[in-house]
Amino acid sequence: MGIILPRLRPRGRLVIAPKHLGILALPAFVLLASEYLLGNFGNSALLLPPTVTVSQAPLLELTARYNFLSAWFFYSAVCVIFIAIFFSELWSKHSPKSAFRILLGLIAVVAFTMVFNTLEPVWMGSFEAYELLGKSLFVDALSQGRLRACETSLACEGEGAFHGMEVLLDKANHITSLAAACVIAGMVLALARPHRPCLHSAQGLAAEAAILKEAQDTSSRYLYCSGILLSVGMVLLLSWMKWPGQMIADPALRDRHAGLVNAISLYRGVSYSVLILSYYMPVSLILMVRIDRFHKAVEAHGSPEIGSQVMGFDINRIASMDAFKKIIAIVSPILASALGAAVTFEGIGG
Repeated sequence: MGIILPRLRPRGRLVIAPKHLGILALPAFVLLASEYLLGNFGNSALLLPPTVTVSQAPLLELTARYNFLSAWFFYSAVCVIFIAIFFSELWSKHSPKSAFRILLGLIAVVAFTMVFNTLEPVWMGSFEAYELLGKSLFVDALSQGRLRACETSLACEGEGAFHGMEVLLDKANHITSLAAACVIAGMVLALARPHRPCLHSAQGLAAEAAILKEAQDTSSRYLYCSGILLSVGMVLLLSWMKWPGQMIADPALRDRHAGLVNAISLYRGVSYSVLILSYYMPVSLILMVRIDRFHKAVEAHGSPEIGSQVMGFDINRIASMDAFKKIIAIVSPILASALGAAVTFEGIGG
């Protein structure tokens, strides 16, 4: 009696087609294009004039630091939650083959982006984010902040809170890479299915309706996760960009610098919204094709009650609440940047 090998794809488990993994590369290209524009057509090494001086205001610096720490902690928690959601769904709903494919795709995309971050080609115009706002301002304003970690574990070299900001932002970048990859991969996995569509019988149509409904729910869920992740990311971005601004001694220069912060945050918000579109739109278009094919099969079979379970694209429903929520999720980073422009992290000068 021969040994029966276990099935690589358990019955009912979802499998992603390799051709759909190409969608994972689109967000990477969007990020590269965004950084290329900033590095080559923005001022990625802003040198502020000597007239831009900071006042010694330890309480003001400390207030801004606590705002940053609050945003950093909240953002990190959101990232961990979304990472946990993705891996929970990956292992519970998808076959080992599907999990292997998506993890391999994630590794390839992350490796691709890390090559540019490591090699830093000249044509990319690589830079540190705070250099867009003037590194000297950050060093002068934040170095007055005392950190206990500088006395125990960090080699701050007299830079105080500025070095602490660099350390925490570096850690935030690491967790962002994983969290963003998980959200993007989760969206792509909405295209996974347990078997090929069978649209010639009522049973097959009913099964296809359930598969498409689950795919719609998955894509919507990860769209909302994307909006939340990048909107909270905008809050973190604004918290450190506005950190030294209130300590600029000259009120007129302080206002001008605040305007620069708002302009950069708007650019980041637009970039994040385009990032969401780069992986949401391909998935939506593929699902739209599947749903249209399904409805044609339902019409040919004469089972309209089955087709009512799955909604296809209808221009007349674009103003519906569901469509409105999706639009808000896509543009939420822009809305967050606009809201941040109206909020100032003011504290008490010391």
